[in-house]
Amino acid sequence: MDENRTDNSFDPRQRREDPWKQRRGARGAWLAISFVVAALVVTVAIIQGAYHRGSGNVPVLPEPRKISTAPSPAELSSSFREVSKAVKPAVVYIDVVERASLRGQSDLFGFPVPNTPRRLEGAGSGFIVTEDGYILTNNHVVGNANKINVTLADGRKFNAEVIGADPETDIAVIKIDAGGLPIAVLGNSDEVQQGDWVLALGSPFGLQQTLTAGIVSATGRELRESQYNHYIQTDASINPGNSGGPLVDMEGEVVGINTMILTGGSQGNIGIGFAIASNTARDVFKQLVKAGRISRGYLGVKVLDLDEAKAHAVGLEPRAGVWVDEVPDANSPAGPAGIKPKDVITAFNGKTVRAARELTDTVAATPAGETAKIEFIRNGHPESVTVQLVERPKNVAANIQSSDDDEGGTQQGRLGIQGRTLTPELIEQMKLKLKVPSGVFVAAVQPGMPAAEAGLLHGDVIHGFDRVETKTVEELAQAVKSAKPGEYLIEAERNGRTVFVTVALE
Repeated sequence: MDENRTDNSFDPRQRREDPWKQRRGARGAWLAISFVVAALVVTVAIIQGAYHRGSGNVPVLPEPRKISTAPSPAELSSSFREVSKAVKPAVVYIDVVERASLRGQSDLFGFPVPNTPRRLEGAGSGFIVTEDGYILTNNHVVGNANKINVTLADGRKFNAEVIGADPETDIAVIKIDAGGLPIAVLGNSDEVQQGDWVLALGSPFGLQQTLTAGIVSATGRELRESQYNHYIQTDASINPGNSGGPLVDMEGEVVGINTMILTGGSQGNIGIGFAIASNTARDVFKQLVKAGRISRGYLGVKVLDLDEAKAHAVGLEPRAGVWVDEVPDANSPAGPAGIKPKDVITAFNGKTVRAARELTDTVAATPAGETAKIEFIRNGHPESVTVQLVERPKNVAANIQSSDDDEGGTQQGRLGIQGRTLTPELIEQMKLKLKVPSGVFVAAVQPGMPAAEAGLLHGDVIHGFDRVETKTVEELAQAVKSAKPGEYLIEAERNGRTVFVTVALE
């Protein structure tokens, strides 16, 4: 039998060994397959990563992160209430009475109007800054007042007198005869930052002790309304009657004086308001209380920013100083000192200046009569001179811009508007629909001023003043400047239709 066994016959030892061999073989095969699959996955991932990094189609987004923990609505409301309770007692309502005359005017039939006075009433806000009754407000609120009535938060009424006013910054100080009054504290406006919560208090449309909230939209705004103000822009609701009221931070300190808004063609707030910085108000207050007026230093140069073209012409870097464009008056301090056009002023009394506005502010802050050292570059060589400043003439702008640099813009002081000469580019930019493609575009209207009282709006285009055509801001400025006190007709275009408004000038 043994001799006849074949290789396929059953062997008990083989039956015991085969399962282990089979398991070891299967395990090895699976391990090999796993390694191959893993290698393929890694390879594909590397290739895909390299592709996406090279193509930039799928950027890696950062994980969200919390910048700060916002207060709850209840906490924010509590803060608003506390600030309001602290400041409102010092906020006052200002009611003014003016008198104007109608002179040189005719009625509808061409007969002269008698020279009779008429009563003009206006209102604004202010806030008490000393216990003995000194109050800060806007110049445009009380500047032309014959009588000023002040109503306190507790309802008491007082007559007030103007201690001093500064049209350049639109700040005025008035005083009432009282003592032991609640006060508002002026804070440091230099510490105000974009995004800070602020509260505006005042009497919009005569609604006394109104509180609105918003944030600081921007700081250091430079507007043509004043060459000495760096405004705080806010979206806290400000309307006619808020002028002169305080803009307050969450510490209960006044960081600004609410002064103007952009209307966007409406009569009210659109979320763009401006406040005079409290640090400016503090400096002006001191001078007005001491002397009743502001004295600003005057150098006598027409200056521009040193842009790339001018810098290249004199071999300097942009903003390396301030370009002297002209010395208009040979008898001004700059004239005898030898400062010439094309000089680049780099420092004033040791303080570096990089922009025309910086030089203007620094010179203006220096009292007339003081001596100042001017450092400048001429033909590539640094030089310096010493000058004695004089008082700035009232009819001269210390920081004059050329007509090209100013884009045809000007402020009509008596009217209270910011105007720009109409150009095809401006028409396209503002998407204006006009019958006559020329005139003066009203870029902003100052509350409380004659233009606002007459009903002129942002976006209007002025075509004529007192029956005289006005195609440029220069023509309008000259017409307004030469106008005697009285009422004048302004022809304007609004949304494609002609409107006529009557403006009263003092």
